[in-house]
Formats: sequence, structure tokens, C-alpha cells
Amino acid sequence: MRKFDVVVIGGGPGGSDCAIRLAQRGKKVAIVEKKHFGGTCTNVGCIPTKALLYVSGLYAGIKEKGKRLGLSGELSYDLKGMKKHMERSILMSRKGTEALLKKYGVAIIKGTAYFDRGNFYVEESGEELKGDYYVIATGSQPKIPATLRVEGVWNSDDVFTMESIPQSIVIIGGGVIGIEMATLFSNLGSSVTIVEMMNRLLPNEDIDVSKAIEKSLTRRGIKVLLSTAVKKIEKSETFNIKLNNEMEFSSERVLVAIGREPVIPKGLEKKIDTNKGAIITDRDFKSSLPNVYAIGDARGKVMLAHVASAEGVYVAEKLSGNNPEIDFNAFPSVVYSTPEVASVGLKEEEDGLKDGLKSFLFPMSANGRANTMGERDGFVKLVVDAKGTIVGGSLVGAHVSETLMELVLAIKKRMTLKDLSEVIHPHPTISEAIRDAVEGLEGNPLHI
Repeated sequence: MRKFDVVVIGGGPGGSDCAIRLAQRGKKVAIVEKKHFGGTCTNVGCIPTKALLYVSGLYAGIKEKGKRLGLSGELSYDLKGMKKHMERSILMSRKGTEALLKKYGVAIIKGTAYFDRGNFYVEESGEELKGDYYVIATGSQPKIPATLRVEGVWNSDDVFTMESIPQSIVIIGGGVIGIEMATLFSNLGSSVTIVEMMNRLLPNEDIDVSKAIEKSLTRRGIKVLLSTAVKKIEKSETFNIKLNNEMEFSSERVLVAIGREPVIPKGLEKKIDTNKGAIITDRDFKSSLPNVYAIGDARGKVMLAHVASAEGVYVAEKLSGNNPEIDFNAFPSVVYSTPEVASVGLKEEEDGLKDGLKSFLFPMSANGRANTMGERDGFVKLVVDAKGTIVGGSLVGAHVSETLMELVLAIKKRMTLKDLSEVIHPHPTISEAIRDAVEGLEGNPLHI
């Protein structure tokens, strides 16, 4: 029987980065993965979604703007070719993770971990996993209520095995996954309807972001039904969808995209403190069981790959005797829609900003780079406190996923309007809109 300093259960971004950092700190580490390395992100999340969104965005962009930009000619897409690109992207990420684990000497155990009689075991081999510490990094799975479990209804994982693009699709859920999927299918010509229970899309984002995305999606022909729930789905030749407002319609496909739910090793749920299926931890990610930590989606908090990675590195440093820091006020969030959404820090709710805060919104229509690309939708919105410290930023527009880091760093380092106003931004770039928003908050906007 092998003995390790730390056994990490789950090979997604959180578990893999935790294991690698532990090994870099001289620990004897094992990682247990039941299927493929990379977790949800690499295999059925970030990587395949963005691969398909990129290709479909190229296609739709040329179709929509080509004539206006001086491009002409016939254009078509090949789903098989798109999926090959997607699969290459997945494979490169998956193999890269496994290669790094091997490089740093992490013992790789293929199999499904479970908990029984106070110990962890591998289901397939029966091996007992002996470690001084354990890190649960088992991720999440699509959430589908019983009322929506109808044969043929897709979850987000199923999209990546599709063999054709549906002529029509109803997407249940207007959060990040729903909006990205709506963008993908709309790009490829599907008639798309989004059904969202809340009174706005992307309810965790700034209110102005929700309004802008709804307007943009609607302009592209996507039907948005807010404050609406699906009452029943019936399958015949197509899907018949009945809503709670007595509205009823048919669609070739239905996709449930209402979020994800934690997955934890079998048997552990009976012995560890949980809340709605998620492992409860303290600020250092310790669970209720001695020497057992939990990170990433298994905690049911911020279900983002980069947050899981940060938590994994934090635990690795803690178990190595160091005193790491993690700042949940400065974690970035991105939606790869058209236009993109990127945000960090405080956001404005429907009832406005809290006392002592103020904001300024600079439109992308006044940004030179956005105009050269024909991407005039969107804005940069900054939120500052009474001292002029940057406490929030929400961006909508082309490439804002790459522009956001200036604001992540600003919030992390508690930078002020003065700090950002003194930075020279290259021209023409989307990033200039950040300085324009700063100048707006200072009362001296140069470009509107």
C-alpha cells in the first residue's frame, strides 16, 4: 500500500494545480482521476465551448458584417470540421495537464474514489488511498430538475456530441451557460429562444450589463422570455414546451442550462458537513473532517475554473507551511457572448448603487478600436468609492475578456482614479475605454 503526504481527488484545474504546487513544494502527492484530466473546464466546459464559439463567431461575423466591410463571396460551415477543432483543443489541454503532473512527479491513479469506514478507496482497483491530507476537487455536473428530465432534452455536456445544428432550440436558463449557448446556436443560424425565471438575463452581473446583453441578443433575432418558467416538456416529433404563463410552443431541441451542482465522492456525503450537496469549508478550505479539504465546484460557491485553481494553489501553499492569500473581491468573471461580458468587483443592482459609491459608463461607440472592427455595442462601467478607489468594473464589448485584467489588478491593489488616469494606454485599443471611464468619473471626459 502506497502512502502519500497529500491525496488529491479530482484532476480538474483545481485539483491538478493543487497537486503540481504541492509537488513543487517537495510533497509526495497522488492525484485520482476517474476519466480525463482537465475536469469540466477542459472536457465539457471552457475549452470546447470557446473553441466552438470562436469558429461560429468568425462565421457569423463575416455573414453579418462582411458586405459592410468590403468582403464578399459564399460562406458555409462544416460542423464536423468545427468539432475536430474543438476536439484538438480538448486533447491538447488534457494531455498538457497530464504531462505537467508527470513532470513534477505526481503519482497518477486512474479510477473512481469513494469513502467508506473512515477511509478513501479506488473503486476499480480496491486500493486504499493513504494520505496525511486529502483534497476533494471533484467538480460539478449539469443540474437538471426532475420535471425537465425528458428523453432527448440536452444538458450543456450533450451539446459537444451533437451531429447537426438544430433549426430551432429552446434554452432554459439565462445565466452564463445559457447565454453562451444561445450565442453559439444563433451564430450558426438556429432560431433561439431563452427562457429565464429571473426578471433579467445574467442576474449576477451589473444591471446595465443585463440590459445591454438582452438588447444585443434580441437584435440578433434571439427571443428572450423573462420572469418565465417551463412548466412541462413533452416529446413527440419535436418538443412541446408549456410555460407557467400558459404560453405553449414547439422546438426541435431543448437545452437545460440552469447551472451546475457539486459532485463529491460516494459515501463522503454521509460523513462530511454539506449544504445543498456542497461541502462546507472554513476560510482555509478545511471541511468538517480532520485533514480533509475541499476546493472548486465541490464547495458550491464560485464555480469558475480559475477560482478553483486559485483555491487549489492556496491549499497547497497552506499544507506546505506557507501563509497564502486569496482575494474573492477581485476574481474576474467572463461571458463569451457576442458582445463579450467581463466583470470584477462590485456591481450595480436594480435598486442602484450603495451609498458612497458612484459610477460612470463610457460607450464603446466612442472607442476608436471598436469602430474599426464594426463592434460598437457595449461599454466600460467603473464603480468607485468615496475616496476614488476602484471597487468594481463591468465591460461589454469585443475582446473585453482580454481587457479586464487591468481592472482586476486595480481592485486587487486598491488603485485609485488618479493611479489609472496616469497610465498611458495604447491607441487604438479597447483598453482606452477604461481610461475614458476614469476621466468621466473625474468629471473631465475627453471623448464624449
